[in-house]
Amino acid sequence: MSSIAGSSTLVSSSTFIEDAELYTNNEEEYISLLTFCQHSLNNVDSDNNDDNNDNNEDKNINTESVHKGKCKLTKVIQQKLSPPSSNFEYFIHSKSLHQVSVRLPSDLNVDTIVVNTNLYALTKDAGAIGLFKLPSLDQYWNEDTRLPVHHISKQMSLKRFEQIKRFLHVSSSAITIKNYFDKLELLLSHIQNVSKHFYTPNSNVSVDEIIIQFSGRSIHTVQIKNKPTPEGFKILSLCDAGYTYTFLPTSCISPNDVKKINGLSQTGCLVLHLVEQLPYHRFSYNIYMDNYFSSVPLYQHLWQIGIGACGTVRKNASGFPKELKVDKSIKLDWDIRSGVIINEVLAVFWQDNGPVTILSMIHGLVGEE
Repeated sequence: MSSIAGSSTLVSSSTFIEDAELYTNNEEEYISLLTFCQHSLNNVDSDNNDDNNDNNEDKNINTESVHKGKCKLTKVIQQKLSPPSSNFEYFIHSKSLHQVSVRLPSDLNVDTIVVNTNLYALTKDAGAIGLFKLPSLDQYWNEDTRLPVHHISKQMSLKRFEQIKRFLHVSSSAITIKNYFDKLELLLSHIQNVSKHFYTPNSNVSVDEIIIQFSGRSIHTVQIKNKPTPEGFKILSLCDAGYTYTFLPTSCISPNDVKKINGLSQTGCLVLHLVEQLPYHRFSYNIYMDNYFSSVPLYQHLWQIGIGACGTVRKNASGFPKELKVDKSIKLDWDIRSGVIINEVLAVFWQDNGPVTILSMIHGLVGEE
C-alpha cells in the first residue's frame, strides 16, 4: 500500500509557516493575532455539577432596610465591600490587533503526524476499504469547464485527499490514553503555547464554554438544550475580546487531570486551572463568568491570589446565602435589589423580568437610593 501522507502532501515545520517580525516599544504594546500562511509544499521523507456543600457556619450579619417605590425588601449587609484596591492598574492595549505571520517552532514535529497518519491508515487497511465521498468535496475535483476549476485538483487526486482526511492521526493509535483528547496533545499544547506567547490579555477577561458541533457516536459529547450548538464536544476557554487565550477540553465521563483544591468543586478547579495561566503576577485581572461556574468558594480563592471576579450565580450554588433565595412565584416590582456580604463576597439579588442573582468581588453596594 502506498503511503497516505506522502512527500507531496505534508511538510515539515521548518517550511510550513513564514516568519515575521513584530516591532513594539514596550511589553504593553506587544499585540498580535496569529494567522497562518501556507506556502508551497516541500518534500518530506516519511509521511455541575457544582458541589452543593452549603457552609452552615455562623455568619455575623447585620441588617438594614432598602426602599424602592412602594416595596420594601430586607438588605443584609455586613460592611461596605471595598472596590478594587488602589494598586489595581487596568491593562489595556494601546494598539489595535493586527495580523502577522509566524514561524512554527521546531518542537511541533509535523513529520510525527505524517508517520502516525500512515500507521493508522495501515491498521485500517486503507488500500482495500472504499472511500466515502462527500458531494461537497467532489466539487473541488470537478473538471467540468462550465463550473469553477480549483487548483487543488492539480496537486493531488480526490482519492488521495480523502485518504489523508480519513486517516489523519496526530499520535500513535497504540498508546494508552487517560483522556480522549490526549491523542491531540501535540497540537493542543502547541496552539496554547503560541496563543499565550503572542498576546497578553486586557485586564477584563471571561471564562466560558465552547461547544464544537459533533452529532456522531462518542461518549464524550454533551447535549445542552436551548444552545446555538446543542450537541458536541465541550471546551472551557479563557478569552479576551475576540481572542482565545487558553482552553481546556472536557468530557462528561472522564474527569480532567487538574490540581484539586480543597473546598472547590470540579468545575471550580477547572476555572482556576485556566485563570492561573494568566500573567496575574505582572498585571491585574478581573474574571467574568456565568452561573455555570460561579460559587462563593471559587471567588474567595480567586481573591486570595489577587484576581477579581464577577458573574451571575445559581441559587443552589455552594455558599450562596439563603436570605437571597427568593422564589419565582413571589411578585416583585422591577429593579428591587438586595445584597449580602458573605465571607467577603458580595451576593446580590436583583428583580428584572425575573429574579437575577449575582456574585462579585469587584463591586460595592452603597446605602439606600
